[in-house]
Amino acid sequence: MNKKNKTTINQQQTEQQSNIMQPLQFDFLRQANFKKFQKTKLFKKLQDNVRTIAIYKGGGGLGDLVVAASFFKTFKQAFPQAKIKYMGVIYPRFQKIFDSIDSIDGYIHYERPDKGKRMKQYWQFRKTQAQGIDLLIDTQRRFETSFWLRMLGTKYMLSASPLLSNWNMPWLNYKKMHILEQLFTLPARLGLDMPENFVADLNIDQQFIANANKMLEGKKGKIVALMPSCGMEFKNWMPEYFAKIGDLFANNGYTIIILGSPKELELFKSIAKLMKHQPIIPAEIDLDFAKELMNDAAILKQCSVAVGNDSGGMHLASCLGVLSATIFGPTTPRKFAPIGPRNIVFYKPMACSPCRFKCNQSIFKQCLNSITPQEVYAACMKNMER
Repeated sequence: MNKKNKTTINQQQTEQQSNIMQPLQFDFLRQANFKKFQKTKLFKKLQDNVRTIAIYKGGGGLGDLVVAASFFKTFKQAFPQAKIKYMGVIYPRFQKIFDSIDSIDGYIHYERPDKGKRMKQYWQFRKTQAQGIDLLIDTQRRFETSFWLRMLGTKYMLSASPLLSNWNMPWLNYKKMHILEQLFTLPARLGLDMPENFVADLNIDQQFIANANKMLEGKKGKIVALMPSCGMEFKNWMPEYFAKIGDLFANNGYTIIILGSPKELELFKSIAKLMKHQPIIPAEIDLDFAKELMNDAAILKQCSVAVGNDSGGMHLASCLGVLSATIFGPTTPRKFAPIGPRNIVFYKPMACSPCRFKCNQSIFKQCLNSITPQEVYAACMKNMER
């Protein structure tokens, strides 16, 4: 059998698979290296001496923030006397989401040196801010990044880089782990317990709730959010598919609202033109409203279901406890699936999956267009009936 025929058979065998996301197992916790560290004198010493914990996350994208909320909470519960601070870069669009996470006490802006650049800022940071950090948590698993963090001279550092951490980490196959599993290897090394759930505790101000109510025109109950953009076009489900599923829900009495960045307004309009039922598009009605992500969060809290691509917006919906139907194609849900309690994942793995940025298949985006609006709608309705 030649390679081409074998690939075709593999695709035919896998195209029928969908909704295959496996629950997170945290199997790595069974390793001997993760015995309860809390029982040792060193843990008691940490609790008595650690007053500021900086958790380096690098870039502060929306998905990064909401997925990591339970991770921050774990350290907050273990070190209640300490200030837990996010270290890295927070993009302005996500600032209010960041401010709404209870378990984060502050923000330390830090950009590591890159090929000789930013060295002056680095040494200034080391002199003025690093000395106030008692425990530095490095989540990135890149040696160069970890090296510069270690050189800051903080009292304790916990990192997956074994030569740079105060506590050795066992070898783990991170490539086959979910991003949250990867994060939790770090508190596990200190013997910290898993949280009971991974829902983000976001404080949504009453003003944002009032804004959402106004945008929804007083509609309550049967509301569906479509989130058709993700910032990376190669991951987007087809516009006509979003239009079709919007009409399927609208035929059953649901109000459809299209959420996302105002930069994607033309995409939202193109979907609306394909629909028989007119959706609400906040980015078209009120630009200032659409620029504020907390308004989206307030709307999502009122939705029956959210349907969208692998994106930060779907992570937000999921972590708010909304029934979330996420469409995966080039990326794998095993690593990037939302983590809330009510998730449906649609993924039909091809022989070429996962890939990045460029589709070389004769049927363009087959991994995405083989997931039909009808099957997504049916799965959503079935889960809502439950």
